[in-house]
Amino acid sequence: MNLMDCLRDPVVLDDDTNLDVCCERLRMEDHPVVFRRVGNQMMAVKSFALLLAMQAPKDKRSLDDLFTSPPLRVIPYPHLATMALDVLSDEVTLVETEQGLRYILREDFLLSIVSDESNSEIGWLRKLFSSIPRGLMIVDNDYAVVNSNREALRMLRLTEEDLRHIRMNRLLGTPPFQYVRYTQNTLLNQVITSRNGHPALLVDFVPLVSRNHVSGIALVIQDLPSVEAMALELDSVRQVNQDLEGILSTIYDEIIVVDAEGRLLRTSEHYIAAHWTTPPHQLIGQPIAEPVICGDLVCQVIQEARAKRQKVSLMHKEGEHPMVCSGNPILTKSGKLERIVVASRDLTEVFRLQSELERTRQQKEDYRRELEGLRERISQLSGTVPIYVSAAMHEVMREAERVAQFSTTVLLTGESGVGKEIIANSIHSLSDRRNQPFVKINCAAIPEALLESELFGYERGAFSGAKQDGKIGLFVKAHQGTLFLDEISELPLGIQSKLLRAIQEREVYPVGGTTPIRFDVQLIAAANRSLAELVEKGEFRADLFYRINVFPIEVPPLRERKEDISALAAHFLYQFNQTYGRNLRFSSTALELLEAYEFPGNVRELQNVIQRVAIKNDGEVIGADVVERVLLSKRTTETLLDGRAANRRFRQVIPLKQAFEEVERELIALAMEQYGTTTKAARALGISQSSVSRKYRRNGANKS
Repeated sequence: MNLMDCLRDPVVLDDDTNLDVCCERLRMEDHPVVFRRVGNQMMAVKSFALLLAMQAPKDKRSLDDLFTSPPLRVIPYPHLATMALDVLSDEVTLVETEQGLRYILREDFLLSIVSDESNSEIGWLRKLFSSIPRGLMIVDNDYAVVNSNREALRMLRLTEEDLRHIRMNRLLGTPPFQYVRYTQNTLLNQVITSRNGHPALLVDFVPLVSRNHVSGIALVIQDLPSVEAMALELDSVRQVNQDLEGILSTIYDEIIVVDAEGRLLRTSEHYIAAHWTTPPHQLIGQPIAEPVICGDLVCQVIQEARAKRQKVSLMHKEGEHPMVCSGNPILTKSGKLERIVVASRDLTEVFRLQSELERTRQQKEDYRRELEGLRERISQLSGTVPIYVSAAMHEVMREAERVAQFSTTVLLTGESGVGKEIIANSIHSLSDRRNQPFVKINCAAIPEALLESELFGYERGAFSGAKQDGKIGLFVKAHQGTLFLDEISELPLGIQSKLLRAIQEREVYPVGGTTPIRFDVQLIAAANRSLAELVEKGEFRADLFYRINVFPIEVPPLRERKEDISALAAHFLYQFNQTYGRNLRFSSTALELLEAYEFPGNVRELQNVIQRVAIKNDGEVIGADVVERVLLSKRTTETLLDGRAANRRFRQVIPLKQAFEEVERELIALAMEQYGTTTKAARALGISQSSVSRKYRRNGANKS
């Protein structure tokens, strides 16, 4: 087939073209593409796309929506042979001939190359195809081999003599050929099992279309073992590249890699903008060892590392952006310079971080002095010292000290056991009322029948069994001092109304009395349930809630201030040692286990755990094993009570590192079982393939 025979007359559209006439021509002639001229440029579109667009109403037709591809190149006919690779890279190419403008399809050009032995102009290209490390073969419609390179013969175990007698459908099967011939679609990646016991082949079937008919089929053949090895190697390289990109993205310093000539090869995401005229990622492949492109210091480091062939570190302290820069040359085994890795750090940021760290240290020291002063004042006044180191509790105590300067009603909220009574005691100790009574009552611990007489007192003979002299109520006892009503949410509604009147009027009527008694107290109430929710349910009076919710303070649970656990544990153990003359102390792993536990019972539960651990321990050092047994017994009891034991993954407390390793091992095994390959498992787990491979092998060794 001669090249000139492959050229076709183009169907060209311009502003004066009658589209209906053009479409009729496309239906009658074989033109896979149609062209549009815009000025001196030509663009192409598939013919069927134009015919489909013509089905729309005339007012909605738009050629501009079809011709959006880049303009086509025009190649003179004598240059087709020398520009063969360019022609093969495009689906269609415009050709300038003596008879005018023509076009050639890539399939026609390829068919001409492999079938025309007399065309010496493209003989070099035929030799190139013969040297390609893949099997290339052209088969006609009778399944006979028209042309083949040596690799195809080697993979199929055939000789050139065999090609004269053999039909390829007998080796590769008839269905792939029939599918390509009837559909004119390419069929890729077909695994063909050889009948003579040789390795399987991976074959692509590509139709060669001429004049809208399949004139032959091109085969691209690869042996499957080499494809698998190549895929594994490429996957390994890709994983290494991903790891490298991940490492570079997490490094704070600016990292660049240049070759021996100073051309930029790679750069990290972070870069020092003050030292670049253009962002470095836009300079990949360009020489950068010039001060006009990057900073003087970087250029100097590159030049010195290139000259000395050893690591160079330089610092620049002058100017607005001081910087330290290090260059590390990478040499081949023969000593030839191959790469230079340059790491730069902006010392301005370092200095800023140092200043910020110093401010943080100073702030921490101020907090410490403030905390010690607060503890000292509370200790001197009442002997009750809150134990804490967390910022959350520090804020609570600051609020307590602030409200202690006023006689405002305080509402303490928080879970049971968080230490609301200690906070109330601290408020009283820090107030001007510290030398007056601090009276407390648990509203849930006194029967309803006696609660009114406890709060307000009673007169002589108020009821049967009453004392002869009557009784003074807690409000009156706390006169000029502080009254702490714990668990106020448990007050009956009948008592709530009387309590509201007492708070409003600052006077009480003893049971059986007719004369009110005035009092002056600071009221502190505490609740472990949400009073607002109880108001919505009708279980707590709204007016009483608003009366006592003047200055609310919420005490956070222990699980939200885990840094307090070690301090509280040490305090409770010190109290135990003082009481029983012991000298016990915690190991670091024991404290880690305590901090990992959530303590639903808060500080009160922690105190009980410490006493139990101290009693069970045999030596002077309390180890993690003792703490584990105590917490395990508590956890087992709790899960049996609430019926949730089946939903817990672990049946006993173990070190966190061991727990992480067990979960990781099971997830990797599950991913490998589900996906089959380390590459897919790594993608599902979100880690690198090398990590999955290494850990999976290690887990297998541990099992055996």
